[in-house]
Amino acid sequence: MFLDKKQHIQKSAGGNLPHWHQDETIQFVTFRVADSLPQDVLIELNRASEKFKQQHQLPWDLNTKRKYREIISLAEEKLLDNGYGSCPFKSDKTRKILRESIFYNDGKDYEIIAYVIMPNHVHLLIQLFDDNKLDDILRSIKGYTARKINKLYNRTGKFWMRESFDRIVRNVNELLQYIEYIEMNPKFLPDGEYELYISNVNF
Repeated sequence: MFLDKKQHIQKSAGGNLPHWHQDETIQFVTFRVADSLPQDVLIELNRASEKFKQQHQLPWDLNTKRKYREIISLAEEKLLDNGYGSCPFKSDKTRKILRESIFYNDGKDYEIIAYVIMPNHVHLLIQLFDDNKLDDILRSIKGYTARKINKLYNRTGKFWMRESFDRIVRNVNELLQYIEYIEMNPKFLPDGEYELYISNVNF
């Protein structure tokens, strides 16, 4: 269920972040709504990303990837917690649509270990089954929920940001750290503005 570097790893570099896939692994993923960061912040993050890429030629070693994540991804995560944008998931109606979509193929294509639905983004721990790919699962969840939520609020346009952050979990200790992170993420939010789920799976 954890990353095995002796086995095949499918790597892609779409968007600003590297994405790894390995069958039947546990993955931590963060995805966010399209207006969750101010436009000027997005521009600044993109500039920082491009500058980093110009200074560090691909392929990146492990240390370079860690530096990139510290500079770009962690900065983005902190900004997300500020609650910018329309924050559609403050509403239980909207969270219900996302919850039902997340669990639709649970037990069939994957198992949901934990998640937190924040007002403008989602953190998810998911174990893939067989050769199911995270990319396909997220495309299905995002596509369905975007249509349903836009219809609910009689609106059109982009709902989710295309790219997500994902990481294959390395070991039990890292898994427990992610579960704790998910559990602690909404600690400053009022009840009713988020949804937390942690399964009873034993590791």
